[in-house]
Amino acid sequence: MKYHLIIGFGKWSKKIISFLQKKKLFYKIYIKTRHYYFELGSKKKIHNKEFDRIQKKIDSVHICTPVKSHYFYIKKFSKIKRIIVEKPFLTNLSQLKKIENIYSSKTLLLVNYTYLFSPIFNNLTREIYKKTNDKIIINFSKKNNFYKKKYDSINDWLDHPLSIILYLFKNFSEFKIIKKEFVKKKDFYEKVIINYLYDNLIVQIKINTSTINTKNIIVINNSKKKVYDFNSNSIFLKKKQIFKSNKASFENLYFVLKNNKKISFQNFNFHKKIIAEKNKIIRKIKK
Repeated sequence: MKYHLIIGFGKWSKKIISFLQKKKLFYKIYIKTRHYYFELGSKKKIHNKEFDRIQKKIDSVHICTPVKSHYFYIKKFSKIKRIIVEKPFLTNLSQLKKIENIYSSKTLLLVNYTYLFSPIFNNLTREIYKKTNDKIIINFSKKNNFYKKKYDSINDWLDHPLSIILYLFKNFSEFKIIKKEFVKKKDFYEKVIINYLYDNLIVQIKINTSTINTKNIIVINNSKKKVYDFNSNSIFLKKKQIFKSNKASFENLYFVLKNNKKISFQNFNFHKKIIAEKNKIIRKIKK
């Protein structure tokens, strides 16, 4: 694999570009902005007709645009055999069905559920099935991360905890919305708490755009708390760091891409369950 295309040039795609520059995984990287393409390391603009010739050389694509354009780009680049799409994957099940009909089993189509690629996630899977666990709290919060439209933060973030729950428990149990709070200042900040119950285990999702930047999973076992902190790639027990990885989730994601590796949670049935569950939750929140 020599030629890679990144679609989108926002804050997240720039993090990916920085990672790829350091790792030197590709001979050439092309980037598509809203109006033109360019080759990484060159300021020369490449317009659509000119890029049509280059496109034949592209081995892989990473789609980093807002979800409303994912369907268009997944269709546009369907002939390329290795594609990464940022979450949320698609907006509805109708789009998913159409994409499923287009793509063959020979294509590696990866949805970047970022935290499933985290280097600390394997440690979590071993911990999660202990019968003595009382509660699991999945926290996603970012202070001052305001959204222009109501429910946008829920739409943007909910795929992360849902992908974690589906991977760990294989299916969704019934959920209960414990709290929903929407405050409009210049933009919206939102707080949502959702509970799932698996036997005697409560799995709680907390999404909050008004507190500190937190992305972690807390496993409570007989009043002891083990914290899986995705921001620092570390695990803490009683506030003491017991494990840290120097790898980023990008490394695992691009390892799968480069090696054309099939993994269990990358299939249309998994994506279908995420979209259906998210839409179900949002409908209930809006009532």
